[in-house]
Amino acid sequence: MEASVYQPLFLIIVTLLCLITGYRYISSYGDILQRTQEGWLFSLVLSIVFVLWIGMRPVSGVYFGDTINYALIYANMNLETVKIDWHSEWIWQWFTMGCKKAGLNVHIYFVLIEAGYILSAWIAVKKFLPNHPMLGMLFVWSSLMFFSFGTNGLRNGLACHLILLAMAFLFDDKYITGSLLCLIALGIHRSVMLPIVAIVVGLFLIKDVKISIGFWFLSILVSLIAGDTVTSFLASLTFDDRLSRYTSSDADMSQFSSTGFRWDFLLYSAMPVCMAWYVCVKRQIQDNWYNALCVTYCLCNAFWIIVIRSSFSNRFAYLSWFLYPLMIAYPLVNLPVWKDQDQKIGLILLSYCGFTLFMQFIYW
Repeated sequence: MEASVYQPLFLIIVTLLCLITGYRYISSYGDILQRTQEGWLFSLVLSIVFVLWIGMRPVSGVYFGDTINYALIYANMNLETVKIDWHSEWIWQWFTMGCKKAGLNVHIYFVLIEAGYILSAWIAVKKFLPNHPMLGMLFVWSSLMFFSFGTNGLRNGLACHLILLAMAFLFDDKYITGSLLCLIALGIHRSVMLPIVAIVVGLFLIKDVKISIGFWFLSILVSLIAGDTVTSFLASLTFDDRLSRYTSSDADMSQFSSTGFRWDFLLYSAMPVCMAWYVCVKRQIQDNWYNALCVTYCLCNAFWIIVIRSSFSNRFAYLSWFLYPLMIAYPLVNLPVWKDQDQKIGLILLSYCGFTLFMQFIYW
């Protein structure tokens, strides 16, 4: 299959599923959510299909971004000379060396990465939304950056979804499993230290969602007033070369990235914050899992807002955007937000998917 077909076909398949599901909820009598418990098998099978299909994609730098770079590094790896750098993302290095030593070709290598990326999200969704995993996965698949971070920012996407899974265990008081997953994610991409710290804050320090929302709004003021100064300071740090490259305005602009204050990204990021405000402040609905989720999202997204002018700001944005699907789906499925909840689920799902289509095919 041609590389140019992959993302459009993926979005068509997901859109059809969203249309069917959205229409079913919109045309219901308001009792689907309460009386229907979805099975998990179909969402799992479809996830596995996506793992195999996307994982076996052609190696293309035009349509799949960094896929070509990962493929070249893998193909040119010399096991006799390469050594694991224990001060860097050693788990990723160990995984890549293990695949190379086992004689796996690059496509199987990508399939294994996709398995970690997609199936970790499926397990997390199943824990967050146990009665409606398929609905939750529709929000995941139709999210704006899902396909991009499954084919471009591979390590970032994989590490973030492992953090999502870790959150499901940590929120369930299974701290050993959750902490282990956090360490694995950190060994894949060090940037996930940000959501890890935010999770700890959300679990043990900040319980009031209003505080995190206030911090989110404050970050906008900081970015507008002193954003360039903060970004320059981060670019001068030497503890992580990748951080310096991402915050520098001299980065290669041939990929999807642009500098300046991204009002479009900010408006997109504001939707989960608006949902959090409506549920937790306006309706005063309290749920420990959702509260911790909101605090984590607001803190992570606030950091991105402060450095929003940096090149590759989408890389920083995904450190909060990977929570986007659950920030929307969790209150829709688990909390009594509206009387006509079924209809709202259908409308929001269709709007959510429609926005992704608009951004992918028209805006960009």
